[in-house]
Amino acid sequence: EFADLMMTAGKKVEELIARLAQKARAAGIHLVLATQRPSVDIITGLIKANIPTRIAFTVSSKIDSRTILDQGGAESLLGMGDMLYLPPNSSIPIRVHGAFVRDQEVHDVVKDWQARGKPEYIDNITKGGEEGEG
Repeated sequence: EFADLMMTAGKKVEELIARLAQKARAAGIHLVLATQRPSVDIITGLIKANIPTRIAFTVSSKIDSRTILDQGGAESLLGMGDMLYLPPNSSIPIRVHGAFVRDQEVHDVVKDWQARGKPEYIDNITKGGEEGEG
């Protein structure tokens, strides 16, 4: 939870995340930050300036939507995977629908895999062996 980091270390975390985002973007790495509290003290201007792509799920207020997307709209989403995607260099969000998986579905899949028996590991991989061995 990004908000926890910002609440405990504030300015230092903000500077480090901004720097990490700059370096990641230059290297083609996508940095994902998530919070359930999209307030201006959590998602600061410095953070937003270094995260060019944004996704907003349903939020409780227009203020929260503006904090994420610089405009309202996310407060009217339906939930269950309904989201607004703001591409880089754009001011117009695109409404999209992502896959929504209920907690019970995740638990069912885990239970199914556990019932299939113990995993069989390849020793060279789990023990850090040389590439190409085995």
